[in-house]
Amino acid sequence: MKKIKLTKNKFTIVDDEDFELLNQFKWFYNNLGYAVRSKKRKNSRKSDTIYMHRVINKTPFDFFTDHINQNKLDNRKTNLLAVSGIENGRNRGKPKHNTSGFKGVAWDKSRNKWIAYLRVNYKHIYLGRFLDIDDAIKARKQGEGRIWI
Repeated sequence: MKKIKLTKNKFTIVDDEDFELLNQFKWFYNNLGYAVRSKKRKNSRKSDTIYMHRVINKTPFDFFTDHINQNKLDNRKTNLLAVSGIENGRNRGKPKHNTSGFKGVAWDKSRNKWIAYLRVNYKHIYLGRFLDIDDAIKARKQGEGRIWI
Protein backbone atom coordinates (compact mmCIF):
# COMPACT_ATOMS: atom_id res chain seq x y z
CA MET A 1 0.00 0.00 0.00
CA LYS A 2 1.31 3.46 -0.94
CA LYS A 3 0.08 7.02 -0.56
CA ILE A 4 -0.37 9.57 -3.33
CA LYS A 5 -0.43 13.24 -2.38
CA LEU A 6 -3.49 15.25 -3.34
CA THR A 7 -4.32 18.93 -2.98
CA LYS A 8 -5.71 20.34 0.29
CA ASN A 9 -3.16 18.33 2.32
CA LYS A 10 -4.96 15.06 1.57
CA PHE A 11 -3.63 11.66 0.56
CA THR A 12 -5.15 8.65 -1.15
CA ILE A 13 -3.98 5.10 -0.67
CA VAL A 14 -3.43 2.72 -3.58
CA ASP A 15 -1.97 -0.74 -4.14
CA ASP A 16 1.78 -0.93 -4.75
CA GLU A 17 1.30 -2.17 -8.32
CA ASP A 18 -0.84 0.88 -9.24
CA PHE A 19 1.40 3.51 -7.64
CA GLU A 20 3.86 4.12 -10.48
CA LEU A 21 1.18 4.59 -13.15
CA LEU A 22 -0.99 6.86 -11.01
CA ASN A 23 1.75 8.94 -9.41
CA GLN A 24 2.86 10.36 -12.76
CA PHE A 25 -0.24 12.60 -12.78
CA LYS A 26 -1.26 15.56 -10.61
CA TRP A 27 -4.27 14.44 -8.57
CA PHE A 28 -6.71 16.75 -6.80
CA TYR A 29 -9.02 16.35 -3.83
CA ASN A 30 -12.40 17.44 -5.21
CA ASN A 31 -15.39 18.90 -3.37
CA LEU A 32 -17.05 15.47 -3.22
CA GLY A 33 -14.05 13.94 -1.45
CA TYR A 34 -12.59 11.94 -4.35
CA ALA A 35 -9.13 11.83 -5.95
CA VAL A 36 -9.51 13.25 -9.47
CA ARG A 37 -7.46 14.72 -12.31
CA SER A 38 -8.28 16.70 -15.42
CA LYS A 39 -7.64 15.54 -18.96
CA LYS A 40 -7.89 17.95 -21.88
CA ARG A 41 -10.04 16.87 -24.79
CA LYS A 42 -8.37 16.74 -28.17
CA ASN A 43 -9.05 19.80 -30.32
CA SER A 44 -11.06 21.46 -27.56
CA ARG A 45 -10.67 23.87 -24.68
CA LYS A 46 -12.78 21.61 -22.50
CA SER A 47 -11.45 18.95 -20.16
CA ASP A 48 -12.85 15.81 -18.58
CA THR A 49 -12.66 14.84 -14.93
CA ILE A 50 -10.96 11.48 -14.41
CA TYR A 51 -11.76 9.70 -11.13
CA MET A 52 -8.88 7.66 -9.75
CA HIS A 53 -11.14 4.88 -8.46
CA ARG A 54 -12.65 4.36 -11.92
CA VAL A 55 -9.19 4.11 -13.50
CA ILE A 56 -7.97 1.56 -10.96
CA ASN A 57 -11.14 -0.52 -11.06
CA LYS A 58 -11.58 -0.20 -14.85
CA THR A 59 -15.24 0.53 -14.16
CA PRO A 60 -17.50 0.21 -17.23
CA PHE A 61 -19.15 3.45 -18.39
CA ASP A 62 -22.66 2.52 -17.24
CA PHE A 63 -21.61 1.39 -13.73
CA PHE A 64 -20.50 3.08 -10.52
CA THR A 65 -17.46 2.30 -8.40
CA ASP A 66 -18.45 1.57 -4.82
CA HIS A 67 -15.93 2.17 -2.04
CA ILE A 68 -16.84 -0.81 0.14
CA ASN A 69 -15.60 0.76 3.40
CA GLN A 70 -17.10 4.15 2.40
CA ASN A 71 -13.66 5.82 2.55
CA LYS A 72 -13.45 7.70 -0.75
CA LEU A 73 -9.66 8.00 -0.46
CA ASP A 74 -9.06 4.25 -0.03
CA ASN A 75 -8.44 3.30 -3.65
CA ARG A 76 -7.03 -0.18 -3.10
CA LYS A 77 -8.53 -2.78 -5.44
CA THR A 78 -9.90 -4.79 -2.51
CA ASN A 79 -12.02 -1.74 -1.56
CA LEU A 80 -13.44 -1.05 -5.03
CA LEU A 81 -16.42 -2.76 -6.63
CA ALA A 82 -18.23 -2.05 -9.92
CA VAL A 83 -21.96 -1.84 -9.15
CA SER A 84 -25.23 -0.55 -10.58
CA GLY A 85 -26.70 2.70 -9.29
CA ILE A 86 -29.18 0.85 -7.07
CA GLU A 87 -26.44 -1.34 -5.57
CA ASN A 88 -24.28 1.72 -4.95
CA GLY A 89 -27.10 3.35 -2.98
CA ARG A 90 -27.36 0.36 -0.66
CA ASN A 91 -23.88 0.99 0.72
CA ARG A 92 -24.59 4.63 1.40
CA GLY A 93 -24.23 5.82 4.97
CA LYS A 94 -26.94 7.54 6.93
CA PRO A 95 -27.78 11.09 5.82
CA LYS A 96 -26.18 13.97 7.73
CA HIS A 97 -29.58 15.26 8.84
CA ASN A 98 -30.48 11.85 10.32
CA THR A 99 -31.61 12.24 13.96
CA SER A 100 -32.13 8.58 14.87
CA GLY A 101 -28.64 7.32 14.10
CA PHE A 102 -30.11 4.62 11.84
CA LYS A 103 -30.71 4.66 8.10
CA GLY A 104 -34.42 4.48 7.29
CA VAL A 105 -35.63 5.54 10.75
CA ALA A 106 -36.75 9.13 11.42
CA TRP A 107 -38.69 11.12 14.01
CA ASP A 108 -42.15 12.28 12.91
CA LYS A 109 -42.65 15.57 14.79
CA SER A 110 -46.29 15.92 13.86
CA ARG A 111 -47.26 12.58 15.43
CA ASN A 112 -44.48 12.23 18.02
CA LYS A 113 -43.56 8.79 16.73
CA TRP A 114 -40.68 7.10 14.97
CA ILE A 115 -41.24 6.24 11.33
CA ALA A 116 -39.51 3.39 9.52
CA TYR A 117 -39.11 3.31 5.74
CA LEU A 118 -37.09 1.87 2.87
CA ARG A 119 -36.11 3.47 -0.39
CA VAL A 120 -36.07 1.03 -3.30
CA ASN A 121 -35.77 1.97 -6.96
CA TYR A 122 -36.25 5.64 -6.03
CA LYS A 123 -39.53 4.88 -4.21
CA HIS A 124 -40.21 5.19 -0.48
CA ILE A 125 -41.76 2.12 1.13
CA TYR A 126 -43.52 3.01 4.37
CA LEU A 127 -42.99 0.41 7.12
CA GLY A 128 -44.94 2.03 9.94
CA ARG A 129 -44.88 4.46 12.88
CA PHE A 130 -43.70 3.40 16.33
CA LEU A 131 -43.61 4.80 19.86
CA ASP A 132 -40.29 3.07 20.56
CA ILE A 133 -37.21 3.59 18.38
CA ASP A 134 -36.17 -0.04 18.85
CA ASP A 135 -39.43 -1.17 17.25
CA ALA A 136 -38.80 1.15 14.29
CA ILE A 137 -35.26 -0.19 13.86
CA LYS A 138 -36.57 -3.77 14.03
CA ALA A 139 -39.18 -3.00 11.34
CA ARG A 140 -36.50 -1.44 9.13
CA LYS A 141 -34.23 -4.50 9.45
CA GLN A 142 -37.12 -6.86 8.72
CA GLY A 143 -38.03 -4.74 5.70
CA GLU A 144 -34.47 -4.93 4.39
CA GLY A 145 -34.56 -8.71 4.70
CA ARG A 146 -37.75 -8.94 2.66
CA ILE A 147 -36.49 -6.61 -0.07
CA TRP A 148 -32.91 -7.89 -0.60
CA ILE A 149 -33.49 -11.62 -0.25
